[in-house]
Amino acid sequence: HLYLFTTKTCPNCVSAKEFLKGQEYQIIDAEEHPELAKKYGIRQAPTLVVMDEGGDIHRYVNASNIQKYVDERDE
Repeated sequence: HLYLFTTKTCPNCVSAKEFLKGQEYQIIDAEEHPELAKKYGIRQAPTLVVMDEGGDIHRYVNASNIQKYVDERDE
């Protein structure tokens, strides 16, 4: 599962959504869902939370790291 944590005022969230085009992911507004942001240790937006099959959680903080994740996944 992919979860993209965003905020309404985050300029880089637009870029992150663009990088994730074509991927299946869920957008979560960190301000509207502070309990989820806390659960996943979100400190800034955008942050992509990737939960793999084994239940491990990986975080990609900021748009450039999200783009790297997408690029590596597409290779």
